[in-house]
Amino acid sequence: MGRQRQLNVVHQGDCIEILGGESEPFVDLVFADPPFNIGYTYDAYDDNVDGEQYVAWSRAWMQACVNVLKPHGSFYIAIGDDYVAQLRLVGRDLGLELRNWIIWNYTFGQNTKTKFARAHTHILYFVKDKDNFVFNGRQVRFPSARHTEYNDKRADPWGRVPDDVWSDFPRVCGTFKERAGWHGCQMPEALLMRIIRASSNPGDVVLDPFAGSGTTPVTAAKLDRKYVGIDISESYVKHTRMRLAEATSADQPVTQYPGWSRLAVDTLASMYRETNTALQNLIHNGVAMDCFVRLLNVRLDAEYTVAEVTEQLGDLERRNELPRLRNDRPWTPRQRGAERKAV
Repeated sequence: MGRQRQLNVVHQGDCIEILGGESEPFVDLVFADPPFNIGYTYDAYDDNVDGEQYVAWSRAWMQACVNVLKPHGSFYIAIGDDYVAQLRLVGRDLGLELRNWIIWNYTFGQNTKTKFARAHTHILYFVKDKDNFVFNGRQVRFPSARHTEYNDKRADPWGRVPDDVWSDFPRVCGTFKERAGWHGCQMPEALLMRIIRASSNPGDVVLDPFAGSGTTPVTAAKLDRKYVGIDISESYVKHTRMRLAEATSADQPVTQYPGWSRLAVDTLASMYRETNTALQNLIHNGVAMDCFVRLLNVRLDAEYTVAEVTEQLGDLERRNELPRLRNDRPWTPRQRGAERKAV
């Protein structure tokens, strides 16, 4: 077995060269967040090359990933505006079927003065075979407006599948606890959890040919998937391996929350953000809570009750660990200068 087929490892090197030594498919899911060719500063890659050269290089690494992707496999690519159309066409040329052109719309976008601010990234969702692929819809469903706003008992008890505009995941900013701090383009774990849950099963192999900050291998490990990460930067690989070693075990209990693992707490908080309903409106809505708890248990393979989830949501709120929703709490002005002095 070549090193490219070694599982639960992060390789340092060129993904085209590493994957090029393998012709037998062994990967169930690929997630790639390549350089966008917009002049970003990396420590081991020139992100400002000729456009034709960039597209040719993209074709080469995409082909290498397709070669190791199993017949039922899925292939997600996060990419910016400048080359998304070209990569969509490259995917078609390589025989991939486009299932969704997802828009990840996030807060904390660019602050511009002469054009509309950019606050999104494209995610192309391909499969290798349009009739044979993994899509675990119930793993990513959440209560719909018919549950949360209308308390409609006729609503589907299994909620709804997300649409193709994702506004549930803010960028990982410098003040976030999740921030690793050594890579400027860190993907949020919650976004990768949606993709990995939807398009793979426990025990499957997830490949990230541009591991960067390490979010994909870390998230795959937390969800009981095997992973293969690759990055050309020796520094990024070193830090990713450290992040993997230091990552809290998904099954490890959380001391302040008896009966809840770290993964369970994180999944609960993420689902709360996806549902986008202020806590008091959610927990007093029986239809919405029944759906919410049902879907939480599917994601976690658990048997939490409505009472247990209600109590846990309340504890998270008291500890200020629930995601903020717009206008869901009384407004008080922030005093950033005072905060700095206090620190």
